[in-house]
Amino acid sequence: MTDNINEPETDVSSEQETAETSASEMASESTFDEEEARLEFADTVSIETNKDDLWEFISRAENLADCIPGAESVERLSERHYTCEITRGISRVTVSLDGEFELVEMNEPDWIVMEGNGFDSTTGSDFDVLAAMEMDEHENGTDLSYSAELYYTGGVARLGARLLSRVIQGDIETYFQNIKDEVESE
Repeated sequence: MTDNINEPETDVSSEQETAETSASEMASESTFDEEEARLEFADTVSIETNKDDLWEFISRAENLADCIPGAESVERLSERHYTCEITRGISRVTVSLDGEFELVEMNEPDWIVMEGNGFDSTTGSDFDVLAAMEMDEHENGTDLSYSAELYYTGGVARLGARLLSRVIQGDIETYFQNIKDEVESE
C-alpha cells in the first residue's frame, strides 16, 4: 500500500472547464488593440462564363445561401437589401450571425459595392463589412475580382486576428470556389 499524502488530487472536469473559455466570458472580458479589429481580403477568381450569366447567378439569394459557408438562410428583401443567418465554428467558439447587407452601388453586370453588418449574441460580437466585386470578361471567361474590409468588436476579438483571418480567408475561398463550380456546371 502506497500513501500519496503530498500529491494533489486532479479533477479532470475542472481542468477542462479552465481550458475552455465560454463565449459569454469572451464577451464580458473582451479587450483588444483596435488595429487587430480590421481584416482585409482581396483576390481574383477566373470563371468560365460570361459576365451576364455570372451576374445573374450571384444576384439570386438562393444561390448565395448555397455558396456561403455556414449560411442557414439568405433572404432578398428588395433588389438591393438582404438579410442572412450564418453559423460558423472558429476555434472552440460557435458564432451565429444575424445580419443584413445592402448593395450600395452597382453597375450591372460590371461591379457591385456592398455594405453589411452582423451580430453574434453569444459572444457579443459585431461585424461590419465593406466589399466590392468586379467582373471583367475576356475570351476565356470572366475574372471575378473581390476586395473586402472586415471590422469586428466584442468577444470574438479575443480569438486573435491571425486565427480569424485564416478562417475567414478559407470561407471566402470556399465561397468563390462554390460560385465557380456552380456557374461552370450550368
